[in-house]
Amino acid sequence: MARGTMTWARTTLARGTGAGATVAVRGRGRAHARSTRGRGPRARVAPVARSSEEEGETAEAVDANDEDEDIVDVEETIESEAHGEESELSKLLGQLDVVVGDNAEAREILALLKTEMGDANAKMVGMEDQVGAMKDQYLRLNADFDNFRKRTAKEKADAANTAKGAFVKAMLPVLDNFDLAEKNIKGNNEGEEKILTGYQNIVKQMYEIFESQGLVTVPGVGEKFDPMDHEAIMREETDEVEEETIIEEFRKGYKIGDSLIRPSMVKVSTKP
Repeated sequence: MARGTMTWARTTLARGTGAGATVAVRGRGRAHARSTRGRGPRARVAPVARSSEEEGETAEAVDANDEDEDIVDVEETIESEAHGEESELSKLLGQLDVVVGDNAEAREILALLKTEMGDANAKMVGMEDQVGAMKDQYLRLNADFDNFRKRTAKEKADAANTAKGAFVKAMLPVLDNFDLAEKNIKGNNEGEEKILTGYQNIVKQMYEIFESQGLVTVPGVGEKFDPMDHEAIMREETDEVEEETIIEEFRKGYKIGDSLIRPSMVKVSTKP
């Protein structure tokens, strides 16, 4: 075999382009290529098998005269994860065009690779659209689930407060009676003092139990009148306090959270 210029070009197309190829061009203007398409997602075009004599001649040519050799090794790894990778593919195909030259068989293989790469890129664009649609769907589902979780938690808290409110409301007359008894016991003697102390301890314990369940007392004397929390049953002209100030409380009001269990009955100041 005549010693001449040997050009070896090998390119491995990255996963996702749909094909991989190795093209070999040997001799003076001659090129031999064998396609192995169909062996899986990465088909390769390998060099024609050479005899031991040809292998020896090639090795001898490499060792004897480097000036007669022109070895071009082009290996690009392309991973198309975005649309900007098309320019890299075009650059690689341009390099392959230079390598194969005018060899008809090699150019036919290169044209086939270009077609397969174009099909793979088109499929990739479709997959990107599907991924975008799935991402939007996921975000919507996640938002719906978050809203459902918050709504469920609020409904659960409201149900608990409603149940607590019903129980506390049923117990309020008992608290009112203890408050009334405490006001009427003067504690003028030792016996009354002991009774008053007993009432006060009982009332304190009951309030502690209710407060542990979230019960709070509506602000009373000295606070601004709020029609949402107070029920004004009397008004009194006075210049000692600002207008619409609570100056007396006849019955305590209670709340659990934002829920009003019972408004307080109050007397409100007005301008003289």
